[in-house]
Amino acid sequence: MKKILIFGANGMLAKDFIEIIQGYYTILKADKEECDIRNFDETNTFIQNTMPDIIVNLAAYTNVENAEDSENKTNYEVNALAVYYLAKICKEQTIDLITISTDYVFDGDKIQGYNERDIPNPINQYGMAKYIGEMLAMEENKKTIIIRTSWLYGGWPQYKNFVNTMIELEKKKQEFKVISDQIGNPTYTKHLAKAIKAVLDHIEKYEGQILHFSNDTKEEGISRYEFAKNIFEIRKSSGINLLACTSDEYKTKAKRPKTGILKNSSDIQLPDWKEWLKEYIHTIQNA
Repeated sequence: MKKILIFGANGMLAKDFIEIIQGYYTILKADKEECDIRNFDETNTFIQNTMPDIIVNLAAYTNVENAEDSENKTNYEVNALAVYYLAKICKEQTIDLITISTDYVFDGDKIQGYNERDIPNPINQYGMAKYIGEMLAMEENKKTIIIRTSWLYGGWPQYKNFVNTMIELEKKKQEFKVISDQIGNPTYTKHLAKAIKAVLDHIEKYEGQILHFSNDTKEEGISRYEFAKNIFEIRKSSGINLLACTSDEYKTKAKRPKTGILKNSSDIQLPDWKEWLKEYIHTIQNA
């Protein structure tokens, strides 16, 4: 069996990804305690010692708000520089590389959504770091596979994601606002994990490609308000007064794209979002 080295092995996506590929690949796991991918020499030595066939980089700095701080180096160290390091090492050692990116590389002005060939134009520091990571990796190693995704949720209740946040808010408040003018595609980690496995299974076919993987919303996407509304409907929540508001009303340090719809042109397609949101909510409710 081929050996897969997973960086960010304790993260939300990794939890489901490891379960999906178990038995199909030999799994090598690393998190920041085992290897700091911001350090080139440490990472190079770690990879030489483990000798994987493929590296799947699931490590990321995801605090979009804190990424706006001018003194915050971690965002660029993890999301840009470390991705470049991995691409360089993989090229030198003839290892395939898959790394995860985001819809936040786009400015959100294209209301019909973005395909894989659209030119990124980030409007926040998190998106900029991810885009720089994409560019550096592709320039250094033409075989790098970049997978962009959006509005990721899953794993388990302890992970930070929109679904889990809404459920926590429900326990504390009877009324709260959710933004209604940001449109995108929710993505269940189990489905993204299966899509990544499909890439792994035929990796030569996808070398050097940018892929867009998110759950299907019939092209038009949904708003964060609609997403929240569906969460509470599935949970049969009562007594919650959910209010829609605009991005201008709900001020944040980081500007978010108004449209983050990712259009998928590949032969690997993810299913409709609604039924699988139910599965996730029922899974964590019964845990």
